[in-house]
Amino acid sequence: MTKWNEFVPEEIEYDFENDKLQKHGLTIDESVQCFYNPYTIRKNKKYNDRFKMIGKTDAGRTLCIIFQLKKKKTIRIITGWEQKYHEQN
Repeated sequence: MTKWNEFVPEEIEYDFENDKLQKHGLTIDESVQCFYNPYTIRKNKKYNDRFKMIGKTDAGRTLCIIFQLKKKKTIRIITGWEQKYHEQN
């Protein structure tokens, strides 16, 4: 089980040819920043290896990031969007 309060990704993957972040007005840099600032994680009910993160960019923007956890602390960012409010647990 992943200890999210101690998790730091070692590698980050993203499909730049199918840039879903840009469609939602985000950059990959903003999305990556969320992994190094305070965040909350929820498991995806449909996919065992996917998660939903609510995190903050360095500028304070709140984002929702959907990502896949791969082996050896590698994450693959799938998509994301700006979160207008912070979801409660």
